[in-house]
Amino acid sequence: MNTAETRLKIAPADRILFSCARLEMHSVHRRRLAAACEGYTEWDALLHLAEAHGMGPLLNRHIAAAKLNVPPSFIRGLRLLALRHRQANTINVDSLREILSLARSEGLACLVLKGAALCHTLYPEIGLRPMRDIDLLLDAKDARHLHRLLQKEGFAASTQPIPPDHFHLPALYQTVGGLRVCVELHQGLYSPIPPYNQSPPFSVLYRDPISFDVNGITAHTLNNEAMLIHLFQHGFHAPLVFEPYKLISVADIISLVEKEVETIDWDKLRSACPHLFNSLQYFHYMTAWTDQVLTKIPLKNRAVPSGVGASYAGWPRVRLSGWRERGVVAMLRHTLFPLQWWMLIYYDQPERLTLIRSRHIRHWQHLYWWGRLFGAHFFEAALKKEAGPAPEGTEPERSLLKKIKILAAAIYRRFR
Repeated sequence: MNTAETRLKIAPADRILFSCARLEMHSVHRRRLAAACEGYTEWDALLHLAEAHGMGPLLNRHIAAAKLNVPPSFIRGLRLLALRHRQANTINVDSLREILSLARSEGLACLVLKGAALCHTLYPEIGLRPMRDIDLLLDAKDARHLHRLLQKEGFAASTQPIPPDHFHLPALYQTVGGLRVCVELHQGLYSPIPPYNQSPPFSVLYRDPISFDVNGITAHTLNNEAMLIHLFQHGFHAPLVFEPYKLISVADIISLVEKEVETIDWDKLRSACPHLFNSLQYFHYMTAWTDQVLTKIPLKNRAVPSGVGASYAGWPRVRLSGWRERGVVAMLRHTLFPLQWWMLIYYDQPERLTLIRSRHIRHWQHLYWWGRLFGAHFFEAALKKEAGPAPEGTEPERSLLKKIKILAAAIYRRFR
């Protein structure tokens, strides 16, 4: 295994979580975990950070197995988190079974996505992989039909506006055993906005699924190659306005690759998503790949990138209203010059010249697209607010100079 990760300047809490972002630990990961825990004191903060990243159960598993000298209160906290996720997932899995049974009775084919599938196909205990919601992929027509059926069964649909071409329908909610169960019915895998990840048709994805049992009901999910692509695109190549990735996404990818390293069709994966294939090497600097995996995805870029594990922290993910608190200069730096590790993964440019091109051309073009979108919405809203209501059935006529004055006034009030 490559030991370059030991030379990286990573915060102790991150080093602990990086070491545990996997299902199976090996000697190098156990040594790094022990070294990171030695002298560490911020255990309460680590507990909250682990929960925020969906890493509580895995951290509990690895800390307990390593028998490290950590505070008893921290161990109790981890055990409580693991118990809570086990109970929540038990309720979610029962709900999943009922939904699958309903879909089957209506002749609707569906694929179970992300955590709801992985807690059955990858993790040995359903509580090891927290799930925030139940994600199901269906043909668009079938998704709408099942959406209506579930509302008749007691689920309430979210009233939050969603564009008609959004990749999932409004979320459905139902309280079961004190837990708010959330179901998202997807009619595609990705949002139709930059970076424009391409979603294969449902019929193609359903052609070669992996089957598993959900309390007596046969369920289907994406095959290994399609699952890896989806996990990567969803966690690490999502639109810039989406929330930062969580470390449980790293654990999903690492664990799936290491478990299925000999059964994954690597040529198929490289052909279907060269971006993912090229990016897998950069996870090595968070939690080292095994030697067996490195025979499949050799480290082409031996130089350790800066900012390992750091997510994008600029605009538009952080809205302009939050710049004062974080510092305008720092936010400009995060926006215009993101850290190298994220750039390499997001834009798939391993060579130095192409990395510079990504940072100074592709990334700025990306920002320009979001600037046009937000600018158009802000300008339209400002005009309506400043001009007041127009007479019914008419549109107010305004000169260009008047529009500029209205927009300038709105910007001044927003940032003064």
